[in-house]
Amino acid sequence: MILWVRHGQSTWNVLDRLQGHELSPPLTDLGREQAAAAAESLADRRVVHILSSPAVRALETATIIGDRLDLEVQTEPLLLEKGLEETMTSVLVRVQQILERDLPDDTVVVSHGDTIGLAVGLLSGQRPELPDNGSITSVDPETRRISVTGPPLTAAEGHP
Repeated sequence: MILWVRHGQSTWNVLDRLQGHELSPPLTDLGREQAAAAAESLADRRVVHILSSPAVRALETATIIGDRLDLEVQTEPLLLEKGLEETMTSVLVRVQQILERDLPDDTVVVSHGDTIGLAVGLLSGQRPELPDNGSITSVDPETRRISVTGPPLTAAEGHP
């Protein structure tokens, strides 16, 4: 089962700015806390593999998780969101290419909201929804039931 992790909050998420294929927006302090919380949630799982979008915000999140789980992070260009430059169909094609791989059970995939939302929709048969920053989403392959781990840390909890 793939464990889909949306990257932690980035500096551009705070500004409500579309990031698209832009690689550079890094995580905020809150984003790093969200990544650390996700890593802790994954610590009791038998994660053996981590794939990440090459975007800095996703790679930072994946590295925090990989450090906690003592796993190397493999970057995967198919996981990079491309914003307004691509259609929903092209995102689904990229997601399908990931799903067709022979990935080990409990693989963590760190990516972006739209990519994860569409992947979960494809796997579950339900309407795609945008996951929260730092959340972990999985879909049971037999029941197609969605499970979301969180809630992630938010600014409302006293974090800037």
